[in-house]
Amino acid sequence: MTIQRTHIQAGTAARSCKDHSPYVAKVWRLDPPVVNPRKELQPWLNDYTDNCPTCNATWQDEADQHDTDIKGGTSEKQRRAMLRFSEAGILKRNEHMTLWNWQHGSPSQDVVFQWAREYVQHLDLVLQSGRCGIFVGPKGSGKTHCAVGILRHIIEKGGTGYYTSVMDMLGRIKDTYNPKATETEKQVVEHYVRVDLLVCDEVGKNLDTNYEQAQFFRVLDLRYRHMKPTILISNMPGMELAKFLGDPIMDRMRESGGRVLVFDWGSYRSSKRPPSKDGDS
Repeated sequence: MTIQRTHIQAGTAARSCKDHSPYVAKVWRLDPPVVNPRKELQPWLNDYTDNCPTCNATWQDEADQHDTDIKGGTSEKQRRAMLRFSEAGILKRNEHMTLWNWQHGSPSQDVVFQWAREYVQHLDLVLQSGRCGIFVGPKGSGKTHCAVGILRHIIEKGGTGYYTSVMDMLGRIKDTYNPKATETEKQVVEHYVRVDLLVCDEVGKNLDTNYEQAQFFRVLDLRYRHMKPTILISNMPGMELAKFLGDPIMDRMRESGGRVLVFDWGSYRSSKRPPSKDGDS
């Protein structure tokens, strides 16, 4: 059974930023804590501190400026970016998510952040090599936030992308079999293959038939052949997801610097914002 963990504030601590002055950070702790097989606490997994507030403010200013440029811009470049963003499938509740306002105060989170930052900083190489990623971990641990932040950055830099759950993608393919359908199966599949970055959420959830798995794997295979990067998001434990995807797909996802990134901390939902029906993964 998966343990649902949350964060609680456990105090404060003096910290120093390499780029700015010392600051006092809030210390957050997992509840219930993570223990090893000997029932010993593991502080590097249980505790993390807030980021440097000056760094946070700088990153947020950059994200806000991106918002202003896209939403209020009048240039042709800005209008094209706004159109790409509106067509990217990003849910209304996720529009605020950027890579720069994603929390990464613990060592485990910083590993993910550094990979994601390198991903967007070397965007040309990522798009040329088709570098992929797999985000695994419990609900509410920020997987969707991180992936949407990467997707948003790519769109703002002139690329194209699309966010979808696997079930929504399969539902759109199935809808083409309706006599009143406005698009063909080929057109739908080409849409998922054509975009520069595809983010697939809820991987492994409710894929109960061979048909559904075959269609999903078909999209992944076509994107691999065309060297298109894909980010998969799943709440499944890592071993279960590896078994579901199979060795060939796992090997492909790791090519050219691709990684399986484990979000092994608790949920932010109950501790940092009001609960909701369908918060980020």
